[in-house]
Amino acid sequence: MASLGRKLRKTADELERQIKNLKAVTEVDAWDSKAGEEFRERAKGNTKKLEAAFKRYDTAADVIGAEVTEVGGGYQDKLHARPKNYASDLNRAQEIADAALKDARDADDRKEAAQKSLDGFTGKKSEKSSDDQHRKKAEAQRDAAKDEIETAREKINEAKQIRDDAAKRARESIEAVVDHDSLKDGFWETLVKAIADVTSVIATVCGILSLVVGWIPVIGQALAGVLGAIAMIATLINFLATFVMVLQGNAEWLDLGISALGFLMMGVGKGFSKIAGKFAKGALGKLGRAGAASTARQLSRANKNLRKLSGKSFKLGKGDVWKSMKEPFTEPFSKSAWSNNLKALKPGSGNYVAARNEITARGGGSSFKGLGNSFSIADPGVASDLKSIKMGTSALGGQFDTNAVNAISKTASRMSGIGAGITLGGLFLDGNLNPLLG
Repeated sequence: MASLGRKLRKTADELERQIKNLKAVTEVDAWDSKAGEEFRERAKGNTKKLEAAFKRYDTAADVIGAEVTEVGGGYQDKLHARPKNYASDLNRAQEIADAALKDARDADDRKEAAQKSLDGFTGKKSEKSSDDQHRKKAEAQRDAAKDEIETAREKINEAKQIRDDAAKRARESIEAVVDHDSLKDGFWETLVKAIADVTSVIATVCGILSLVVGWIPVIGQALAGVLGAIAMIATLINFLATFVMVLQGNAEWLDLGISALGFLMMGVGKGFSKIAGKFAKGALGKLGRAGAASTARQLSRANKNLRKLSGKSFKLGKGDVWKSMKEPFTEPFSKSAWSNNLKALKPGSGNYVAARNEITARGGGSSFKGLGNSFSIADPGVASDLKSIKMGTSALGGQFDTNAVNAISKTASRMSGIGAGITLGGLFLDGNLNPLLG
């Protein structure tokens, strides 16, 4: 603590030196121009801030103490010594506690020795007066040792009280300065910081949840859409709050850059996943046509289309790619997107029953097995479709090229995984995934 006090004193002394330099600058009239006047005004404003900072460090250095003042004498002298700084009072309390601990250990050794002597008399019948005297002496030694241990315990409690009182005095002195100087954050600074903290947590929680609910049939995409939109909006608000904090001087430009990068990464990650979703949708359509094929020619054409799609490697049209990348940034503010998702999640819509029935069907009549067969870490826009492709493959048996369908599923899963990874990277930059990971 004394070492900390010396560091605080060194900082306070440096601040005091800079204050003297700034005051000297403000008193120079040689620079007699508009620029000179503005410079002096700014210097005066900075002087006030430095004086407030100096007061904080000066107070903290005084109450903590740069040196330890020893208190001589015995227990009573140390107990009733006049309070000084925190480091000195803490040292005084530690000396009392150390002495009390030593006394307690010595007394405990004597108590055990006396108890062993008493144990030697247990079960013995003797009418010798000398044995009776030895027993009484051992009992007296044991009881005296117990009293000494209790006294030592009381001394340790006194030491704790000295420590706690010293900490309270130091804390109150520092708080009195911090709570009433010009450096204390005002209402708006506190509000903006609270908004940044809350929106950051909301973005992290909703962002992660949006990545793990897409496997749910029927309602998974809608639920993930709502959660993802909330995460994107919260991240945008967090970016704006961080920008205001930068202007207030309570955050760095690097913080703003990281916040912006996190927002962009979340959007781009979801864009990749949407491209994978369009690919999976196309595969589903061709898979359906393969299943509906009634002639060998129709089946051959459907298989040809599936093989063609499996070799495209996501070579979608430029319009599809641009639209997929743009959607994550526009959907959170789209009235129709919110309406469609909320409509799908509306109680009584029948979608929840349909989701349960689909899970049961995927489990061959078992909801428990269906959950295992349905769960996927793919993006919400792809997860359910990939499961439908897999289930459709099983249902159609050997009617079509399973290698093509497997290739489509793997490609879509890979692209979806990349998107999810980028999104998680954006959440990591947001600064809240770190504490969640411990």
